[in-house]
Order: sequence, then structure tokens, then C-alpha cells
Amino acid sequence: MGSEEGSARRKEFQKRSDEDIDSFLAKKDFQKSTSSSTAASASTPTTQKPAEPVTEPPRQPTKEPTEEDHEEAIKMARTSRAEREAYHDVAVLRKKAHALGHKAAKFFRKHKSAEAAAHKCVAKAVAFREKANARREKARSYLDKAKGYEAELSDAAKGTTELSPESLRTKVAAMERKAAKEEEVARRNESKAASQTEKAAKFRSKSAKFLEQNKLNELESKRFSKRADNLEKAGP
Repeated sequence: MGSEEGSARRKEFQKRSDEDIDSFLAKKDFQKSTSSSTAASASTPTTQKPAEPVTEPPRQPTKEPTEEDHEEAIKMARTSRAEREAYHDVAVLRKKAHALGHKAAKFFRKHKSAEAAAHKCVAKAVAFREKANARREKARSYLDKAKGYEAELSDAAKGTTELSPESLRTKVAAMERKAAKEEEVARRNESKAASQTEKAAKFRSKSAKFLEQNKLNELESKRFSKRADNLEKAGP
């Protein structure tokens, strides 16, 4: 009897323990499933609402250009072309006037340079002539002394003076030689003065030529400037 009751209690205890284990495992599986479902729901991205399409304003129908519009466009194009051509012509005239003015200034500078060179040559010629006159004055003084010695020579021939005729003749020859030398230097200076006068004449001729070219270029420059002014006043 005791053994049967013990076995019955053992079976009942085992049965209860088995049921408790099953219930425990069932609860554990349920928790796993619920946790996995919550994780999956958290990992899935939230869906955004689609953006509303932007509605463009209705386009107005393009108006086709009429004949009047074409004529107006042609007229404006012609006017602008005429203005550009007028500006180009004015620019060309101004450029020519500037070039001629520059050329005129260049010729005027040459004219002044040649004129200065001519004045310099004239001054040199005057200086050489003054030197030649001074040399001629010395030559006259030597000739006067020679004449005085010749007079003394005639007196020495008569025996009225203490000087010997030979010494007097020597002095006369020396004075004549000095007078001839001074006359030679005077002629040389006269030649130099004539050469400087010739150079001055050449420079004056060049100066007149350059001045003429200067006046012509100035007139041409003024003429082109006047044409440009008139074209600007007239307009396109």
C-alpha cells in the first residue's frame, strides 16, 4: 500500500513539474516573439507623405509679330547702324586731324631748330668778321711802322740819322712780314665768316620750308577737325 501511494505521489509531482516547465517555456517563447515583433516594428522606417505636385501658371499664347513690328525693328536697326557709321567717321576724322596736328608740330620744331642754327651761324660769321677787322687794323699799324722806317731810311741815306740803313731795312721787312701775316689771318677769318653766312642761308631756307609744311599740316588738321565737328552737330 505504501509503495503504491508513493508511486502515485511521484507521478503526480512529476506531472505537475512537467506542466510548470511547459508553462514556463510557453511564456518565454511568447516574450521572445513579442520582443522580436517590437524590434521589427521599430526598425521599419516611417513612410512619408507624397509631396503635392507644383502647379505651373498657365502660359499665355505667344503673339506673332506683325508687319509693323518688322518695320519698326528694321528702322531701329538702320538707325543704330547709321549712328555707328557716324561715330566711326567722326573717329576717323579726329584721328587724321590728330596725326596732321602732330606732323605740324614736328615741322614747327624743325623750323625753330633750323632758325636757331641759322642765328648761331650768323653770330659766328659776325665774330669771324670782327676778328678779321682786328687783324687788318694790326696789319695797317705794321705797315705804318714800315713806312716810318722807310722815311728814316731815306734820312739815313742822307746821313741825318744815327741808324744804319741795313737795320732800318730789316725793320721794314719785319713790319711788312707781320702785316702780311695779319692780313692772311684776316682773310682766313673772312673766309670762315663767308662759310658761316652760307650755312646760315641754308638753315634759313630749311627753316622756311619747314614753316611752310607746318602751316599746310595745320590747315589740313583744322579742316578735318571742322568736318568732324559738323558731322557731330548734324547727327546720324
